[in-house]
Amino acid sequence: NSDEEIQQFKASLFWLGLDQSTAPRMICSWVLFFLMTLLVPLLNALLVDCRHCDEDHKHPYQGIVEISESALAMVSFLCVSHIFSVYGLHKLLLFDYIARDSTEVQVGYKKELHSAFRVLAMILFPSFLVALVHKLWWFYYVSVNLPRVSESSLINAVMCVSVMAAWLYKTTIFLFVCVLFRLLCSLQILRLQSYNKLLEETPDVSVILSEHMRIRDQLLIISHRFRVFMVSSLLTITFSQFVSLFMLTTSRGSVNFFRAGDLAVCSAVQLTGFVVCLNGAARITHRAQRIVAIVSQWHAVATCGTYAVAMPSCDADKATEPVASAVVGPAHPFLARLEATIDICSTPKEPSKYDIDSFQKRQALVTYLQHCNAGISLYGFVLDRGFLYAIFGFELSLVLFILGNTMGF
Repeated sequence: NSDEEIQQFKASLFWLGLDQSTAPRMICSWVLFFLMTLLVPLLNALLVDCRHCDEDHKHPYQGIVEISESALAMVSFLCVSHIFSVYGLHKLLLFDYIARDSTEVQVGYKKELHSAFRVLAMILFPSFLVALVHKLWWFYYVSVNLPRVSESSLINAVMCVSVMAAWLYKTTIFLFVCVLFRLLCSLQILRLQSYNKLLEETPDVSVILSEHMRIRDQLLIISHRFRVFMVSSLLTITFSQFVSLFMLTTSRGSVNFFRAGDLAVCSAVQLTGFVVCLNGAARITHRAQRIVAIVSQWHAVATCGTYAVAMPSCDADKATEPVASAVVGPAHPFLARLEATIDICSTPKEPSKYDIDSFQKRQALVTYLQHCNAGISLYGFVLDRGFLYAIFGFELSLVLFILGNTMGF
């Protein structure tokens, strides 16, 4: 029931501050966004005073942490707001396509929908506990300077709650978009699993081709809708991580949890969220590319099973020499039915016109798949192992460059 699922999803979006289904909710969502990503971090930077703190109680990485968290929250909020406004929640969750899928795919996608926010909570909860401990320690030592207001523990408590609420909001928005992307990739994985079973159920090449084209179109849709978020997140995280690395290697002070705890939490959340996106994209890309090998095997099995598999003669006395060795076990489940149609007491038959036509159709399907790079892509670059190796090499080069200029390696 797509209406019921959408209502449940909207309720979760409402508590996240992302529900923009009506004009009042859209206004509240944007006001909350500006309040948590701009106003609260600005007040924290201007009002919190730690000039008289000793070296062990200073907070030297607060600026880069606030900038990177707010920038990543802006990227996530703007991208998801644009997707919601252009496509709507029904099309975003691909409910307009799932009615054509099998019952198994629909049931599996329903489970993924219900577990999406559970995955979000599993990532968010440990980070929240660590960040809470660090902020409580931080506001225990610092003072909040308000004009014409004397210092008090109540003001510190209010500012601490505000800062933690802003951190929770910014982190939740970024992780939500990552989990949403993973959810849509999980749907395509379910469809590819169903596609493998389709090869065992029908020899009709047109059905197999049309189903693959449908899956490929949906992969292109997902790639197009999330490519700005993926690229912007990669650039933001790369910038923040390498600025942090530069500051850590050039700092002369000690590095411990109380001085750099917020930086550790920020880095862990950003890397975890982006790994979730890359994992979902790489899984669906490799499964889509593996279809080429599966269909090629299916084509070979069907070709051999039709007219090219020679079976031994049943009359051992009349056989002067073995015609061919028997096939031991099916190479594919489809071969079991093909072998059942072969007369094992006869020699291979000449290929008929129907066999030749079927062979040409299957060969055309294999050729199409070999030249069709299905999967999640970013502006033409497919997110597979090669792309991940390229990212790793680029990031490692930057790390070595920074270490070479700061530590003399």
